[in-house]
Amino acid sequence: MDIFVSELKRQMRAKRFILYILIAIILGGLWAWFIIGGRTEGFMMTGCYKELKGMEAIETAAKDRNIYAGEMTVDNFQRSCEVFLDSIKEKDGESDIIMNDELLKLAVYADTLIMQDYRLKKMFGDDNLDSWFPRDFGSHFYENEELYYQKLIDITTKNQAEKELALKMWNEVEKPYTYYGGFEVWSDGIEHIQIFGFVLLIIVGFFSSGIIAKDKECGLDEIISTTSGGRRKLLFAKLFIPIIMGLLIYTVGMGTYIGILKHFLPANALKTSIQVCGGATILPYSLGDLIGKMILFGTIGVITIAAFTTFVSSKANKASTAMSIAVLMIISGFLLCLKGVSDNSSIMKTISCILPGSVSFAGLWFGMVQIVSIFGKAMLFFKFHLFISILIFFISLMMTSWNYVRR
Repeated sequence: MDIFVSELKRQMRAKRFILYILIAIILGGLWAWFIIGGRTEGFMMTGCYKELKGMEAIETAAKDRNIYAGEMTVDNFQRSCEVFLDSIKEKDGESDIIMNDELLKLAVYADTLIMQDYRLKKMFGDDNLDSWFPRDFGSHFYENEELYYQKLIDITTKNQAEKELALKMWNEVEKPYTYYGGFEVWSDGIEHIQIFGFVLLIIVGFFSSGIIAKDKECGLDEIISTTSGGRRKLLFAKLFIPIIMGLLIYTVGMGTYIGILKHFLPANALKTSIQVCGGATILPYSLGDLIGKMILFGTIGVITIAAFTTFVSSKANKASTAMSIAVLMIISGFLLCLKGVSDNSSIMKTISCILPGSVSFAGLWFGMVQIVSIFGKAMLFFKFHLFISILIFFISLMMTSWNYVRR
C-alpha cells in the first residue's frame, strides 16, 4: 500500500492533478453554456420565437408547450391536426403557416404528426411528400405508430429471434407517449454527452500514455527493475492509477456538464418519451433513462481506454507514441460508430465494437432497430458493445501485467 500511495503522489502531483480537474470542469461548463446559452426555439421556420435566445427562449417555449404537456392523448393529436391544417394558407402554389396561440401550445403534437406522416410516406414509397396529411390523421396516431414500427421491425431484423426481441422492446414502450416542455434542449444536451465524452477520453488517454513510457524515457524504469521486488511491486499502482484518474476526470467533467443542465433546465422534461424526440426507436426509455445509459457507457469507455493506453504505454518507448495510438483508437471508434449508423453497415459496427473506448459512443445504437444475433441468440447491439468493451478492459489489464512484469 505504501508503494501504491507513493506512486499515486508521484503521478498526481498537486499542480498536475489540479490542471486536469480544472480543464474538465471548465470544458463541462463551456459545453453546458453552449447548449443553453445559444439555444433558439421555433416551429417549422415560422420565426415564432425569433427575438428570444438562451434561457428566455427555453422558458417561453416551455410555458406555451406545457399547456398540453403530460400524456399525449389521441384527442390532443387530433386537435393539433385540425389547428395545424387550419393555419396553412396556400399562395402561388406554396404553403405558408400562420402561427397562432393555439398552434404554439400544440406545437409538439403538430411536429410529431408531421414527422410521422413523413416516415410513413418514406416507408411505403409514397412520393407525394409535399402534400399534407388528411384532417383525421391525428385520431389514428397510435395506430399509425404501430403500422410504422411493425414494418420497420420486419425490414430491419434478420431472423425470428431478432424480430421477437424487437417486438418485445416495442411493446414495452409506454403509450400514450409523454412529454414536458423543455425536452428539446434536453435531447440536444444528451446527444452532446457523447461528443463531450470524446474530448474527455482524449484527456484520459493523454494522462495514461505516460504512466509507464515516461519511466522508460527518463531511465527510471531500469532503476526500478534492479530494486527488490522490481516492477512487480509497482504493478498494481501502474494498472489502477490511470483508471482512478480517468474516473475522476470523467466524473468531474461530466458531472459539471450534467449538473449545470439540471440546474437550469426543467426537471420534469426528463420524463419525456424518447420517441417524441425526433428519432425512431423501439427502446422503452425516457430522456432520464437515456442519461443514465449514456453515463454508464461513458464510464466503461473511460476505464477501457485508460487500461488499453496503459498497455500501449508498457509497449512503447515514448509517451508520445502511446498517446498517438490512443488518440487514433478514440477517433477511429467515434468515426466508425457514426459510419455504422449512417450506412447501417454490419462490418463498420463490428469493427467499432472492438476499438477501446468506443462504447462511449454506444448511444448511437439507440436509434432505429439495432439488434445483433450471436450464436442464434438475439441481443440489443449496445449491450453486445458493452460486453465487448468489458472484455477488452480485462484483457488490457492482463496483457499489461504480463508485459510490464516480464520485461
